[in-house]
Amino acid sequence: MSKHNKKEAELQQEELLEEDASQEQQNQPSEEKDKATLYFEQLVRLQADFENYRKRVEKEKPELINFGKTEVLISFLSLYDVLLKAKKQVENKNADLEHIKQGLKMLFEEFAKVFKAQGVQIISAKGKPYDAMTQEVITTIPCAPKDDGLVLEEISSGVKMGDRVIRPAQVIVGKAQEESPKEVKEDIKTK
Repeated sequence: MSKHNKKEAELQQEELLEEDASQEQQNQPSEEKDKATLYFEQLVRLQADFENYRKRVEKEKPELINFGKTEVLISFLSLYDVLLKAKKQVENKNADLEHIKQGLKMLFEEFAKVFKAQGVQIISAKGKPYDAMTQEVITTIPCAPKDDGLVLEEISSGVKMGDRVIRPAQVIVGKAQEESPKEVKEDIKTK
C-alpha cells in the first residue's frame, strides 16, 4: 500500500469514527432529554401528591381535634353523674354528713379513674425539695434551717401527662432565716 492510500484509509477511518461519535452525541441528548422529561413528570406528580396530602391533613385536623374532645368529654360524663347525685344529697333535707362524705369519696374515685385512663398524674410536692420544673413558688415563709428549700404547703396540685407538666404545683417554700451580724457577734462573745 502506498503512503497516499494509507493516509486516505486513515482519513476515512477518522471520518467514520467522527460520524459514530456525532451519532452517539445526537443519541445522548435524546436519552438525556428522555431522562429529564421523566424526572420532570415524576416531580410534577410528587408535587401534586404532596399538595393533595397537605389538603387532606388540613381537612382531617379539625375532625381529629373534635374526636379527641369527644373522648375526653365522654370520660367526664361519669364524673358529672356523680356530681348530680352529690348535689341531690346536699339538697335533701334528710341528708346526713356520712352520705355527703360517701358521695365525695365516690367523686374522687371517679376522678382518679378518668385521670388514670387519660395518663394524667397528680404531682405531690409537700415535704419535698423545691423543683422549678414542676412547681411554682407563690411565697416563702421563715422556717428552721433543716426545712430550708422544702415545700411546706401546697396551694394547688401539679398535673403531669406522660413526661409533660400540664400545670405546675403552686407551693409555699420554707426559707431559713439568716442570722443577723449582731446575733453572730453575741454567739462569739459567749464562747
